[in-house]
Amino acid sequence: MDPTMIEQTTQNPVAFIAISVLAMCFGWGMRGSAIGGEKGALLPGALLGILCAWYTGSDMLLEHALIFGAIGAMGHAFGAMEPYASVMEMVLHRDSPRYNPPLGYLALAFKGAIWSGIGAAILGFGFSALTGQVYKWYDIVIFCAQIPIAQEIGYRIFNTPYNVEKKLQPKICFSSINSREEWGRNVVIIFELLILMIVRNDIFSILMWIGGLLGGSIGWLIAITFYDKEMHPLKNGKWLFGKMEKLGIVDGWKIMEFTQGCVQGFMISGAFVLGWPLIADKYAVAEATGGLWYMLPQNLDTILSWVFCGLIIVSIFLFFIPYMRNGNKITQAFGEVDMNIVEVLERPCYMVFPLALVLLGSDLMANIMCGFVMYYVIAQHDGLERYWDFKNVTLVRIVIILIGAAVLAFQIFCGFTLWQAWAAMLIEYILFDLVYFYRPKRVIENWKKSKSFGQFLCAFKGDITVLPFFHIMLVALLVFGYVQFA
Repeated sequence: MDPTMIEQTTQNPVAFIAISVLAMCFGWGMRGSAIGGEKGALLPGALLGILCAWYTGSDMLLEHALIFGAIGAMGHAFGAMEPYASVMEMVLHRDSPRYNPPLGYLALAFKGAIWSGIGAAILGFGFSALTGQVYKWYDIVIFCAQIPIAQEIGYRIFNTPYNVEKKLQPKICFSSINSREEWGRNVVIIFELLILMIVRNDIFSILMWIGGLLGGSIGWLIAITFYDKEMHPLKNGKWLFGKMEKLGIVDGWKIMEFTQGCVQGFMISGAFVLGWPLIADKYAVAEATGGLWYMLPQNLDTILSWVFCGLIIVSIFLFFIPYMRNGNKITQAFGEVDMNIVEVLERPCYMVFPLALVLLGSDLMANIMCGFVMYYVIAQHDGLERYWDFKNVTLVRIVIILIGAAVLAFQIFCGFTLWQAWAAMLIEYILFDLVYFYRPKRVIENWKKSKSFGQFLCAFKGDITVLPFFHIMLVALLVFGYVQFA
């Protein structure tokens, strides 16, 4: 097979970059709306990974697109352990004693570069690894096995000492005393990845890392500037969005996140377009000789995939412990239980063990990550933490559990096709968001205090403009997915 054949059959790069921008805008916006943290970052990473497989034009890669979706999801989850809200205070809150725009911009660019950089690097690493011609199986096993240790070392070196009561913070610290820094965990992982990429001459993954680094840093700089301009009057005394600002229906935070997603989608997809010719010939060889690299015996793959799925399910009980101590208000548990310890114990279940399997070619583990796990993480977050003040919260949780059982049963007996996984990821996150923002209690309260339908709509504040934008993107992405994947 002529190695250039795959290059010639790639999708239109402009269309690929445009849909990647849209998908990351949606995913990143939803990450900060329906669910945050590492689990929230699974969504944008998964969408981008699938789109990268689609861009190649290879039927073989599209057949295994969920593998790249899973790698993208887990790669972006690493960066999401970095807090950034208190860093924004240095740019946005002009009456704060921490107000320091130059340092704030530098800190956000630094954190954005690490976050997006590690996500793009791991996605690139996955594409290179699955050719079977760049890395050895033990490269992946050793790298993934030592991740928890390396992260803890990075945290100890760069992000300690930290003690709120004694007001101890590490020497390099951008967050407030009440916000724990964790970027050291990712710095070590990126450093290790770069060494491995250089040793294996993986220029493609290095380009992906650079694209992610630039996307995260530039994205944050543009996004926070936009947010700052929205929060305060312009020099001429007017507001950036005019009357919409006075009505209170502009959500600067969401605009910031949408902007971040757009820039990251543009830079990472652009890096993929530039770098793809470097590994296209390797996939041509793989396609001609039998398919993707697969390093696991089928029986072992099946057993390990379901074992790790079970660990992910069991991990919810880590959150039940503080939840049971504090009744419905799980957020009160933060004062009694060190939730950082809970998260550290839980992270390997989502970001290490499954990643190793998928990088070794496990379609089953990838299917579980892009199928059941995508539902599970948002059901866990919203059911326990977000819906706690619902009047019929017990009934809501029962419904969530029953739906989860149905999704798991479907996962076990059928598995998700690419189209089904794509549609489910998009729709379920929107639905969980709608249930929260338009809950009956809120709707009734807004109606009672409104004298007109216009006031009623404005009572929902920024949600009344943000959610329709989500819906427009949802329809566009669903139409694209149906045409391309169904």
